[in-house]
Amino acid sequence: MKIGLLRHFKVNLKYPRKFLIAYDDVFSWYEKYNSAEVLVKSVDMSGGNWEKCYASPLYRASVTSKAVYKGEINVIDDIKELDVLPVLKGTRRKPFLIWGLMLKVRSTQRNYITDEFESKVSAFLEGMLKNDNCDVLIVCHGFVMTYMQKVLKQKEFKGKSFFIPRYNKIYVYEK
Repeated sequence: MKIGLLRHFKVNLKYPRKFLIAYDDVFSWYEKYNSAEVLVKSVDMSGGNWEKCYASPLYRASVTSKAVYKGEINVIDDIKELDVLPVLKGTRRKPFLIWGLMLKVRSTQRNYITDEFESKVSAFLEGMLKNDNCDVLIVCHGFVMTYMQKVLKQKEFKGKSFFIPRYNKIYVYEK
């Protein structure tokens, strides 16, 4: 059994231009990001005989999965990107880059959002590993892939490691 982790196509949306932005502006930008067009590219699918495909429900993952996989796509809410914006609410205006750094830091800290995220992704992987006896492609998001990589390695799957997964590249894990 092989597990292929594929990060969605790159989103075609520029960062906000204003230097200092408020939480509401960041929230608005992320809403646009979740529905923005993506840059469709080719993907090398030769790493496995992908018989099953799971995908995040977010637009960028949906477009990617439909472009690369010709069979039935199983849309799974539990593998959508981690959203820690709610734990930042109420803070002052700051540069967008600082907001991004704060989001990354909060994504790695224990809180009710990260606990729920990890629980859902782990449960999805457990069910998939138990029920699917074929090569499986999972189309999702960078942070989700990073967590899945950690869980798969704990379960003794082998594959090429990544710190930040590239767009349009399948990372294959095999036991």
